[in-house]
Amino acid sequence: MSPTLMPRRTTFNRPTSGFTLLELLVVLLIVGILVSLLTLSVGLVGADSAQRREAERIEALVQLAGEETMLHGIEMGLRVYRRAYEFSIYRDATEEWTPLAGDELFRRRDIPQGLELDLELEDRKVILEFEADDNKNYRPQVFIMSSGNVTPFKLRFREAFSSDSYQVLINADGSGEIIRDELPN
Repeated sequence: MSPTLMPRRTTFNRPTSGFTLLELLVVLLIVGILVSLLTLSVGLVGADSAQRREAERIEALVQLAGEETMLHGIEMGLRVYRRAYEFSIYRDATEEWTPLAGDELFRRRDIPQGLELDLELEDRKVILEFEADDNKNYRPQVFIMSSGNVTPFKLRFREAFSSDSYQVLINADGSGEIIRDELPN
């Protein structure tokens, strides 16, 4: 075969591989937008999950306190503040309520930054203090009795200046329910 009969290869006939600079920039732009949207949505859901987590915690603690009171024949209470709550026990000897400061389960719990509490007893809103006062008239707002009865209450976990909240409903028998709700403006 003579060399003149063979087809010549040129660089123009070869298929190109790889991406152009413009294609890479478009992909990076799309990925950047998706990451931004994901970051924003995680920030919005984070506060909502903190409300839900705190609502689930207090519901479980009230039910556990109810079981403890029946098991040990004691009376317990729950005192709610604007940004915290604590359990207490009734001391028969002194006829006083004492906060359970040293107890790991029923210790005082501060709620996460940005959340606030609203308490309703018998469909009436309770004006909550910011901190405990040091007077001798310490009393819980909710009573958890050794008979298994609990003062029915509604406790809302909400963001400050927001109407979206999680509401914990505790019935007289100690059973509870968590509802996602929106307060009327």
